[in-house]
Amino acid sequence: MNHAASRRTHRGALMDPLAFEAEIYRMCRVEDVWALMVAFARTQGARRLGYHHVPPPGAPDSGLHRVENDGFAEALLAQYLAARSTGTAALATTAQNSVHPVYLDEIERRSDLSPRERSNLAAYRAAGVEHGLAFSVYGPNARNALFAVELEERRLPPDRLSALRWGGQVMHLRYSELLIESLGDLPSLSEREAEILAWVARGKSNASIGEILGISAHTVDAHLRRIYLKLGVVDRISAALRGLGFGLIRIDA
Repeated sequence: MNHAASRRTHRGALMDPLAFEAEIYRMCRVEDVWALMVAFARTQGARRLGYHHVPPPGAPDSGLHRVENDGFAEALLAQYLAARSTGTAALATTAQNSVHPVYLDEIERRSDLSPRERSNLAAYRAAGVEHGLAFSVYGPNARNALFAVELEERRLPPDRLSALRWGGQVMHLRYSELLIESLGDLPSLSEREAEILAWVARGKSNASIGEILGISAHTVDAHLRRIYLKLGVVDRISAALRGLGFGLIRIDA
């Protein structure tokens, strides 16, 4: 499905967020999920739309930049990625660290920006972005993402802003689901292996883990060696990161 066809077919229905959600879960390709999101965003007042998918540390696609773009200049996209790598993308960083959407002109008024951060913000203006907005969305096992939007007006009404954020969250969850499926079969751990790896992720030594679980440190080490083989790593830190990235363990309990 191309973007133009999506807009022609769905523009009316996409004004209803529930119809959007129902339709997006019928999509089986990330390309179609993105096209549908673009069409929905336009009904809510978006002129241009960007999406930066950020896999968590330890995931099989960790470190890969997955960026979807509808309308932003390639030069601006390249500058954004460079600024993200150096920590000077003020709009993106602020949105990533906030539960609220962030408008471009709000960031421009800040007095604590570095010259490089101001230069990055100026690139949006130079690229013709008049009214900018960014917001974060959240996925499984810290597989999060960031949306950048050029708006048709300075501020979105609350109902359309809520619909846009909600649509972005739904799109991100479906996009993540399809992407994870495409990465292939994930490794599996036994209950004991997952238990040990979770304690490793909490920073416990083999001796401490053995004491907690009532087994010897030697047995813990034997389990860890099998875990390393399953996860394709050679050390405990990499194993913990990969276990978290794959969603095989949790450490919030």
